[in-house]
Amino acid sequence: MKKTSKFILTTLLLPIVILACGSATPTAFIEPTTVIEPTSVPSTQTVFVATKTPIPTKEPTATVWPPVFDLYSLEDLRSLDSFVITVNEKNTVNGQLTERTFTIGYIQEPFSAYRILEYEGGVNKIYVLNDRTYELTGTGDWYISTGTQRGLFSETNPAYYAGKLVEAKFAGEEAYEGITAYRFVLDAANSTESNADYQVEGEVYLAREGNYILFSHQRETSKQGDFSQTYEVTETVSSIGQLTEIKLPTDMEEMVSTADLPFELALPLPPGSAFSGMIRYKNGIDVDLYTLSTPKTSIEEFLSFYRALPPTDGWTVSHVGHVTLHQEDCEFTRECVIIYKGNTQVILYYNGGSIRAEFDWPHLYSPLD
Repeated sequence: MKKTSKFILTTLLLPIVILACGSATPTAFIEPTTVIEPTSVPSTQTVFVATKTPIPTKEPTATVWPPVFDLYSLEDLRSLDSFVITVNEKNTVNGQLTERTFTIGYIQEPFSAYRILEYEGGVNKIYVLNDRTYELTGTGDWYISTGTQRGLFSETNPAYYAGKLVEAKFAGEEAYEGITAYRFVLDAANSTESNADYQVEGEVYLAREGNYILFSHQRETSKQGDFSQTYEVTETVSSIGQLTEIKLPTDMEEMVSTADLPFELALPLPPGSAFSGMIRYKNGIDVDLYTLSTPKTSIEEFLSFYRALPPTDGWTVSHVGHVTLHQEDCEFTRECVIIYKGNTQVILYYNGGSIRAEFDWPHLYSPLD
């Protein structure tokens, strides 16, 4: 099997690219117009009121039967209180299979969510909790940032994976996992849109109440000359309204305290500075990179703040100027600050509205003579 990048590349070979990445806007349900009853006038006399020509009342919309699978009227899963969605993708090109599975858990209020992607090279985890996004990559790298980043969960959009099932026909009403649902089936049929031998087939279960997808499966095949490809995707929704809490897994719990480290250690920063993001590379140089938002100032004012800073909360400024072995920034481009507390050394530099703070655990950097 190839890696995820190969998976994406081979999928693009199909003339059957999913109607993806675009957000389908659900059509709002319009309540039938209510007929207004005439109001009685409390009087012993008959009252005649001159009126204009009555406006005809709109008749209630008739229920469509049999139901039609209308992709663009489906409800976005993110309108539910909570849910879990699991999507399995299998892509076979000339007999070679690539597979991946991702799972999304989602709670609307207060907002929290996770997205776990399992692929041949490992597992990628993203959790959004308390207005922060935590990511642990398959290679062990950490990415932490402020903000909820709801766009990470766009696969919950019903058009993302069910786009090829728009021609599915109603096949009956059934109970799916205890929920009354309409079942739609798309029978295999050859496409005449290209020279390739192309077929698509599948089925979808749609909740009768709520109009959202409970389950979908589609299978696409394409053959042309020596090339053959089969793309299969299964989408399953569960735990609807039952997911009450999302927590970081054990292997990500340390990320919370690490993100707060500059403030736990009382690192001296200009007033108004706040955490913005953090990166740790598992196979890097053992330097943690923090980004801190700060009121906009000049580089000279930033450096002057630290030149005048006395020893504070155990921190001492040891150097303001260029820093050796920091070739990207501090060695040639700009002057930086070296500040330490005990055995903890931090390199600080200002970057137009934000501060970069590098926790140099192995003491790689030193003043440039």
